[in-house]
Amino acid sequence: MRFFASLAAAGCLVAAAAFPCAAQDKPAAPAAGQPEAASFRPAEINFSGKLYSPVKLSVFLPYNAKITALSGHIGQKVKKNEVLATYEIPLETRMDEKTKLSPANIKELEHKLAEADKEIDRLTAKSKELAAMSQRNMASQQSIAMNAKEIEVFRKDKISITEQLALTREILNDRVELAEDHFGKGAGIGKVPKEGIIKAPIDGFVMWMNPELRSGVKLAKEAELFQVGTLDPMIIRAQVHEIEAQKLKENMAATVTFDSIPGKKYAASVSRIPWAPIPATLQQPSYYDVELTIPNPGLELKEGLKGQIIIQPGK
Repeated sequence: MRFFASLAAAGCLVAAAAFPCAAQDKPAAPAAGQPEAASFRPAEINFSGKLYSPVKLSVFLPYNAKITALSGHIGQKVKKNEVLATYEIPLETRMDEKTKLSPANIKELEHKLAEADKEIDRLTAKSKELAAMSQRNMASQQSIAMNAKEIEVFRKDKISITEQLALTREILNDRVELAEDHFGKGAGIGKVPKEGIIKAPIDGFVMWMNPELRSGVKLAKEAELFQVGTLDPMIIRAQVHEIEAQKLKENMAATVTFDSIPGKKYAASVSRIPWAPIPATLQQPSYYDVELTIPNPGLELKEGLKGQIIIQPGK
């Protein structure tokens, strides 16, 4: 028996020597429960988010006023400074605005400046007379010094009045500009029309209107009337778990689907990954407010839609 066992072992050694690559060509079998090596791929990153307009500005009513005309409506494409509504300016408001647009303070300061110049010229001439009289011993040095001090006082007054006049003119110009923004080109120095205007703050679309807004209604001061924003592109904001957030990089491609728009997929890309997480307790995992940019040339995507985002890191 020992002879036959030795002979079998020798045969195996001869076979291994004759075919050295046979054992190496075949990969080792995977462990139980593990996928084959060819199927190893980076795991997909899945999370959900909501659509938002990247730029959205609100428009407010500057006074307690009655709406007289309404030209803006939801979904309307508007240009900056396009009139969306007009309102009736109350009488007390017009009186107050006329006072603010009055040039009376400027004229008063101009009069004071002219008086200061007049006094400086008078005292300068007096100074020359005192100098001539002093040479003939007809004027004391004390009177010359007092006259010089008076000249210095009026020169300082002139500087102060000049600064006040410049500031008052700037404020009046700013008030005129603000009045033109509120009331249109009919407003100016001492002029306030009976109606004001509400204008679009940017190029975009009317995304929201006050449900009470209509012609003839009276609304309170600072009431929000419109929201105007841009819709192409839009952004998706999502709260991403810390494990998945570490796998994300800017400009990563993503696929987005919306339950409210079945059967369609949209391309997006990661545009912002903060380094600071959302505040949370020590026992809870951290989440990061991640943003993605999604084109919307057809304007079929609306703010607030919830979408499912899929990112494949290997792609």
